Amino acid sequence: MKWLVDIDNFHGGFCPAFWTTTYNSYGNKNQASDMKNIDLTSPTLITQGPGLANLINGTQDDVITSNIKGMLEYAQASDVSFGIGGSRLYKFSSTTVASTIDFPHIISNAIDGQDVAYYRGKVYYSYNKASSGDIGQLTLSAMFDDDWGSTHTTTGFSLQGGVPHPLLAAGNDMLYCGNKNYLSSYDGMNDVITEQDLILAEDVIIQDLAWANNRLWIATNKPGISGANKNIASIYIWDGNSPSWDEEVVVMGRIGAIFVKAGTVFVFYEDITSTGGFKLGYISGLQIVDVAQFTGSLPEFYQVTEYKNLIIWISGGKIWAWGSVDKDVPASLFQIASAGYATTGGISCPFGTPIVSSTDSKNYRLAKFSGYEVSCYWYSMNFDATGMFRRSFIDKLKINFEKLATGARVDYTLKDNKGTSLKTGTISFATDGAITTKDFYPNCEAENFRIELNWTNGSATNPVAIRSIRVEGHYLK
Repeated sequence: MKWLVDIDNFHGGFCPAFWTTTYNSYGNKNQASDMKNIDLTSPTLITQGPGLANLINGTQDDVITSNIKGMLEYAQASDVSFGIGGSRLYKFSSTTVASTIDFPHIISNAIDGQDVAYYRGKVYYSYNKASSGDIGQLTLSAMFDDDWGSTHTTTGFSLQGGVPHPLLAAGNDMLYCGNKNYLSSYDGMNDVITEQDLILAEDVIIQDLAWANNRLWIATNKPGISGANKNIASIYIWDGNSPSWDEEVVVMGRIGAIFVKAGTVFVFYEDITSTGGFKLGYISGLQIVDVAQFTGSLPEFYQVTEYKNLIIWISGGKIWAWGSVDKDVPASLFQIASAGYATTGGISCPFGTPIVSSTDSKNYRLAKFSGYEVSCYWYSMNFDATGMFRRSFIDKLKINFEKLATGARVDYTLKDNKGTSLKTGTISFATDGAITTKDFYPNCEAENFRIELNWTNGSATNPVAIRSIRVEGHYLK
């Protein structure tokens, strides 16, 4: 009695609850029990995720001396953007970090740069100092006013220290800044700055801001403590004019970031009772509808962006993706790329290609997606190869792929749920040439199996893109 397993259309992403067991057998055939740095942006194939290339002047040997957090999500001008980290404001293009008499700009008394925003022809930047915070202003003629917020002629004030300070140039032509439990604002038309434009509960801390459907969305944690401590989070919805917020979405957990895509407000939050407790959902009415769960860490307000119609974010030193590149392809969750060094900063996509900051405390880098990663693997779900009271054998493995080029290589392993390697093999341009399919004959007995693909020995310029996998076998009574 023969049996057959076909794996194709790899856009399935992770298996449901993939973090609960090593050899997950629940899900669809095109889903993975585990993966690392895998590109699933094409619904028909699977390949190595994008690599990272440092921008020119993008390391500690050049001008980067801090882990950059907030970066403009949109270009301020043609091939021009800004970011902030530590005590410096940076200017960069799609290829180069500026190294001029003006940039990087050292911000007076700053120790923790937070965010940047472009509003009414000027760049604004928020930061923490030793015991407070402030907002700086940069005119496009490179005139810096680092304490603009605290010294403004109309009721200038200092920000509260040691808390996030997300900035938002909102659709109502106002600039907003999170300031612990206050929402501070600047009316550029009338040149009026207000410290307490909206006052929230005393023990909440604003984590992120967003504008959607002509209202302001304010993500907060209460009491805002980290680690293995459950918080009560709220998203306050405000029209920008009323003396109090209009509505409140309550979340039993800790919020990291909110993100608007196509008018829908998405929320990243954490349930500390689960290993896979990091969740992505969207707000429907006054409820959150979960769409994905992932492992690692909770992304901050500066660690989410959009790429190829996907929401991508930083979690646990890795870049994750959720969504679909096309309206007719189901959404999925996958881990697409490395974020660089272990301690990650911000991610942004002002020029169409993601740019990410990271550090290992000694080295710093600002890098963009480029080429292909080789530290990649994809493990299928686990398949039961036996019927009741039968022995089972794997006879043939057929792998189809895009035509190989110089340096291209991927290795496979058939493994059972005891961790035993049943058979291994290699697809390589060096030994196989420019082929598009290869057959293997494992001839091994197996109660169950999964196929593991590994690109560690592959190429950063010529990837192996897998189109389909067929596993054939037979039973014996």
